[in-house]
This record gives sequence, structure tokens and C-alpha cells, in this order.
Amino acid sequence: IAQPCATTDAAVCQVDSRRCEWVGNSCKVRPCVQYLDEKTCDHDVGCHWDVSESPAICSEKYCRKLGTEAACSKDMKCSWNSADSVCKELVCSDVADQCGCNARDFCSWDTENKVCKTEEFSGCPPMDVVVVMDGSGSMSASFGRHPHGFYAMLEALREW
Repeated sequence: IAQPCATTDAAVCQVDSRRCEWVGNSCKVRPCVQYLDEKTCDHDVGCHWDVSESPAICSEKYCRKLGTEAACSKDMKCSWNSADSVCKELVCSDVADQCGCNARDFCSWDTENKVCKTEEFSGCPPMDVVVVMDGSGSMSASFGRHPHGFYAMLEALREW
């Protein structure tokens, strides 16, 4: 069995760009692609199940790709975690001050509760959503690129 990304030719490496990347003078396996399903992918904090590609693939999270504290600090979507020395996606609720919160286009300061919130939800009251799915045998059959209907439905709901 041929090893993925086992080439010394940059052009050959880039043919399999979903799994391989040319770094320096060698072809390397991209982080996270060893996970072949959503469940194992999402258990790694540095990875996410990318459904923007077809078929879906496990990819390294955006901020993790930045690598250094300097690069991370320049991106308003990311924050540097000094304890782990990694760049992670910024969560609005992690921003403690009004100025820092309002500096990010996707965050909004809640003056009443004195917390930073994701802007798209800042003016919305809490809401419950109930989704009912068919539990018949057809849901255990494969649906397109999904092993069964429940995964397909969850992916559709997640994109909603």
C-alpha cells in the first residue's frame, strides 16, 4: 500500500491537495486528515469536519493554521492561548472588555449584562427548536455520501 504524500516532487504532492501539502522541500500529510469520520475528527480540538468540500473531510481549524503568536494576534477571529501555545478561534464570550468586544465585527457588547456576545445572537431572546426525524428503517440506509440518513439530516441541520 502506497503511503500518502510519500513523494519528493512538489507537483505530484499537490495532486492530492486535500491530504497533502508541500512544506519546504518535502510533501507532508495535512493535519487532521487521518480522521475518516466526523466523530473522531471532532474529538481532536485542533480539527473540524469540513462539509464545504464534497466529500466532507477532516481539516485543521482555521486559527490553528496560523501557528505563531504574532500571526494569531493579527487575526481578529483568533486568540492566542498562552497555556497551550496554540492559536484558537476567538469566542466572543472570552472577551472581557467592551472595547475589545466592539473591535471585532462579529461580536457585540451587551451593556445590560456586561458581557460580549456573538453579534448574530445579541438581540435575540433564547429560543428552543424541536426537530422531528423519521425513525424508520430508511434512515439506516446510506444517503449520498453519508453512511446513514441520521448523519445526512444532522449535516443539513448544522448548515441551517
